[in-house]
Amino acid sequence: MDENEVIQRCQNSDLSAYKMIYDRYKQPLLSTALRMLGQQQDAEDAVQMTFLKLYRGIQNYNYSAKFSSYLFRILINVCFDLGRKKNRRSRMSARLFETEKGSVRSSHEEKVLLEEAIQALPERQRACFILYAVEELKQEEIAEVLGISLGGVKSNIYHAKLRLRAALMNFRFQESP
Repeated sequence: MDENEVIQRCQNSDLSAYKMIYDRYKQPLLSTALRMLGQQQDAEDAVQMTFLKLYRGIQNYNYSAKFSSYLFRILINVCFDLGRKKNRRSRMSARLFETEKGSVRSSHEEKVLLEEAIQALPERQRACFILYAVEELKQEEIAEVLGISLGGVKSNIYHAKLRLRAALMNFRFQESP
């Protein structure tokens, strides 16, 4: 059964069709939400809220956009809302790259610091970067998901990469004797 048929069944209140969509998209949405929010429980909450919003608003889906773009747009908006409420960015920024002198850092630590640096990005840059680098969406799809121009997507990805590069350079500089 193709995706449009499943969506039509959802629009006709077929719960088994919702289950098909849930099974297909749960993991990619959870992965994106985890990278956006940084906490497993928050990510799971965001995915549940996304599916609830989909259930309530599936009648508004008009087939002009790819369904995955429509669903990711709901998720990103939920993540933005949750992120604003918790204001997690300021806490992470304050402790980003704090280390004790003389400690030896591993590649695992570098990965953790990179994840924290991603969390510290402004929300629009973080969303663009995650959708591009992790979810491997095309820039045009990201523009559609986020409702911004293609130039805005390119700019956000560029600035996110600059910030992350600087954060890694800072880590490696601190790491050398």
